[in-house]
Amino acid sequence: RNTVSKYLKQNEAPTTIHRQKNYHGKEYSDETKRVLPIIDQWLEDDLKRWGKQRHTAARIYRRLVDEYNFKGSESNIRKVVAKRKKKLQEVFIPLDFQLGHQFQFDWGEADIILQGRTQRIYLFCMQLSASRMRFVRAYLHEKQEAFLDGFVHAFEFFGGVPTEGVFDNLKTAVVKILQGRDRLEQDAFLALQAHYLFKAEFCNIRSGNEKGRVEGTVGYVRRNAFVPLPDVQSLEELNAYLLDWCLREAEEKTVPFTKETIAQMWAKEKEYLHPLPEKKFEACRLVSCQVNKTSLITVETNQYSVPCSYVGQAVWAKMFVDHVIVVAQNQVIAEHPRSYERNQMITNLDHYLEALLKKPRAIRDAHAFQSSDLPDVFRRFHRKMREQEGAAGDRKFIRLLLLHREIGMEKLTQALREAEQAQVYRYEVVHEIIQRLTNNYLQVQDLSKEKTPVNLLDYKIQKANVAQYGQLTGGQMK
Repeated sequence: RNTVSKYLKQNEAPTTIHRQKNYHGKEYSDETKRVLPIIDQWLEDDLKRWGKQRHTAARIYRRLVDEYNFKGSESNIRKVVAKRKKKLQEVFIPLDFQLGHQFQFDWGEADIILQGRTQRIYLFCMQLSASRMRFVRAYLHEKQEAFLDGFVHAFEFFGGVPTEGVFDNLKTAVVKILQGRDRLEQDAFLALQAHYLFKAEFCNIRSGNEKGRVEGTVGYVRRNAFVPLPDVQSLEELNAYLLDWCLREAEEKTVPFTKETIAQMWAKEKEYLHPLPEKKFEACRLVSCQVNKTSLITVETNQYSVPCSYVGQAVWAKMFVDHVIVVAQNQVIAEHPRSYERNQMITNLDHYLEALLKKPRAIRDAHAFQSSDLPDVFRRFHRKMREQEGAAGDRKFIRLLLLHREIGMEKLTQALREAEQAQVYRYEVVHEIIQRLTNNYLQVQDLSKEKTPVNLLDYKIQKANVAQYGQLTGGQMK
């Protein structure tokens, strides 16, 4: 009734704008004025916090009541908070990036069907800020070696290196956050920057909007490239699909506010990128290890073999995404495919051959000899040699295994199969087959008179007189 009476006395119609003006033009009550500085401080502090963990108007009201004995209404506080938030709202500036100047990076997650089972994988996502060209590669984890490996493949895909990159404060790149935008960076990440000659810029804490290009890319890739879930047999197959998807998207999509496609703008941007270095960056994580008595090193619960001559020594393991290289005294001493299972033992029979020469009986039960990578013909041939010659057969078989260092495993396997077909299980026969396969027959040829050295022409050999040996036998033939 009072509201109707008020508007009847006025000359203007009660529009929405007019009503809001009248309401907001009112002075706050003394009780509300008392808590306004407190509300403003809480809202300003919230701007420095994670967006999902800030004050709501209801929480502010409850705190005012509990902590400051506020006597006003909750609805009034809701209106005050809404008004104050508008004043604090952040303003964003539209950006136009120079060609070849910047890229943005972020990790994402997605599910796939890998060999018939649902698998969570991690997406290395990079985008050129000017042309909006995307690069996406899948990994099983977000460890440092995957982080570094992604850049090697990304720069090769883009055809060059931009001047700078924008990153979150991820642990694989940053050791410690210092004052302002200063960061103490990981040594491996600094080496990557020095190799490709780009500079890393880091976002403020909880400010993903500062790399909004790639933030949008992660969600876009997940919604479009991974729906429905890709059904693949390996990550190599998935990454080939993702590269093709990125190229098709570049051909079909245009750069905002232009008439050019992403692919056309990318072709222009390539001319502004720094050229790739001659050698690839070694995208690995270094781990210090000690070789134990069984000639194994342990990394992430898995054990890898090294030559038995390094037992007791300290070595370095280079952990790549798909393989492990072991280094001692700046020399590569072992290389294995990397295992992502737990408590696995990966061995190479060649690493134990010198020890097996001293302990030949151990060949039958050696872990490396039971490996599925070793052809079955080796185990069958060893059983036959052991049956025929006993312990001597073990020693001779190990001597056969040593031959692979000279002729390679392929030719040795072929020689064993030929001997097996002939049902002859002897070291001498296999060695003769190997000589034939490698064309190492020793053929004695007579020298022509022209090629014979002069000092040998007059050299005569006296024939032996067999009759002289009759004295030893008393003149009797035996």
